[in-house]
Amino acid sequence: MNRQPATEHRPGRVLRTARLLPLPANPRRTLLSAAPWRATGYLASHLVVGSLLFVVTAAALVAAFAFSQLTITVALTIGSAWVVRCCAQVERGRAVLVDEPIPYVYRLAAEPGLSGHINARWTDPVIFRDLTYLLLAFPFLLLVDVIVLALWLPVLAGVALPLWFWTVDNLQADGSYHTGVRLGPSDGTRIGWWIDSWPAALIASAVFLAVALYASRAVVAAARLNLTIAHALLRPPPDPLAHAKRVLAEPGPLNLTLPAYGPTHPKDLTHERDRSPTGSSGSRTA
Repeated sequence: MNRQPATEHRPGRVLRTARLLPLPANPRRTLLSAAPWRATGYLASHLVVGSLLFVVTAAALVAAFAFSQLTITVALTIGSAWVVRCCAQVERGRAVLVDEPIPYVYRLAAEPGLSGHINARWTDPVIFRDLTYLLLAFPFLLLVDVIVLALWLPVLAGVALPLWFWTVDNLQADGSYHTGVRLGPSDGTRIGWWIDSWPAALIASAVFLAVALYASRAVVAAARLNLTIAHALLRPPPDPLAHAKRVLAEPGPLNLTLPAYGPTHPKDLTHERDRSPTGSSGSRTA
């Protein structure tokens, strides 16, 4: 059994509060912090890593089903479960980009032999939670990543327009080239806005900067949504008796903890022996 310390999550919050993704009330503070850049890296890494893990997990699941039909390849069925577990561990570790690693607990084999290992791995509820995240939740998370990044990255490019607008040449309908960036069809046949001078580039950069103030909050919220779903599926399920255990452990009438000086302490044993009838008669006989 492998354990890692769990992080506290307040009930009632829709999205998990990530340690490295603060979301202050002032949009300007959000944009000037490192949170949007960490969130961008977290979402972009899921596009690559999540897609790769989706393919590997699907292949491992298909292989496990095929191997389970053949007695000679029982060991490979265990290996397929190990591959799924490793893929889930990669996602748990990827959370360190924006928060602490996600804790985990896997069931140990209760019986020796291959059958015991198969039962421990493929009847463990944790592996089904891993498969739910790696396979079923992946399309939704991928859609969120693509939409948010498709809006956020062009906004960043717009803020930096003064640095690169003069490097772009656009082919016009008459065969000539026009230096600059056009917001709209680049051939100039329909309505658009040419960014072909420094004043136009500075004005456009200011407009994109105003949009970035709120787009940065959207990218942080998207990263929090990804992290919330990852914690909901990849961390150990909550203990239904956790509240009762906490009440019993706290000081009070329901506390089950033994006192520091109980009847088994050597000092108390001495006093008990002095107060016992045998101790009293022995002292009188002496």
